[in-house]
Amino acid sequence: MNKNNGGRPPAITPEVVAKLTEAFKLDMTVEEACTYAGISKDTYYRKVKVDQGFSDEMDRASQFATAKARRIVIEKMEDDGGLALKYLERKRKGEFSPRIEQDIETHSILAIVKAQEETETVDWDDASQHLLKLAEKSASVES
Repeated sequence: MNKNNGGRPPAITPEVVAKLTEAFKLDMTVEEACTYAGISKDTYYRKVKVDQGFSDEMDRASQFATAKARRIVIEKMEDDGGLALKYLERKRKGEFSPRIEQDIETHSILAIVKAQEETETVDWDDASQHLLKLAEKSASVES
């Protein structure tokens, strides 16, 4: 006969661990994996905090999808030069990236902006004379 030790049954059973592992191998987030396994995020994080073996197992499962995708990409590069180049462009940006880097000195930009501001500055005396001329033209057109 089974003896009841009392207390609450553990939330993280072997079945829950199996579901969490499966979810993480499918690259689910912690929230998605917990929902799939039927536990709360708090329960998951409490278990991670107190059980290093469990934590390591979940980390390995979380890295599975990335490792699998990387293996597939590496295998397929043999037959696809475009894929190989795309991989290098992302992995070794400094050497293979197609982007063009422009080195613009701040002094040059400031000089251009300052020159532009100087040519477009309006002298208020000229502005008031210009407004007077516009008013005169407007008055002559009306009469």
